[in-house]
Amino acid sequence: MRKLVFFMLLLVACVFNGCRTQKVFERIDTRDSFLTERVESIVYVQVPVEFEIPAQTASIVTMDSTSHLETDFAISDAKLSWRDGVPYLFHSLENKPQKINKDVTIPVRHIRLKYYKTVYRTRYREKVIEKQLTLYQRAVLNFAPWIIIGLLIWLVIIRLRKG
Repeated sequence: MRKLVFFMLLLVACVFNGCRTQKVFERIDTRDSFLTERVESIVYVQVPVEFEIPAQTASIVTMDSTSHLETDFAISDAKLSWRDGVPYLFHSLENKPQKINKDVTIPVRHIRLKYYKTVYRTRYREKVIEKQLTLYQRAVLNFAPWIIIGLLIWLVIIRLRKG
């Protein structure tokens, strides 16, 4: 009976003696960065501008019955004619077709923004780390099945002899 108890204790020790894996939580830190930068500059831009025609006056006195008067922007003709003893004045005024357009350089404030920001993120990931087996653990893994089979055969033989 003492041999049987010894045998069972040895069997239980062999069955429950094993190695386990170890769980480790791996910490992953990430850092993203970007910069906020404001660059201000003055840019000169060509802008087309229309100008108003300035007021001009001109006059002429002639002894003739016709008159021709011209400015930078208009032409005027006048003539005096007699019909049946009555004087008639004919006067025409024409503008010269033109536009005054000019490109003017205007300073414009130009603002350019650059951003820089740092973002920190921490994540935890479960990582399984396999330990390297010790010499004893390798021996248990290699020889334990044979020892258990041998002990079972030995137990059967002992039971048959008593039997």
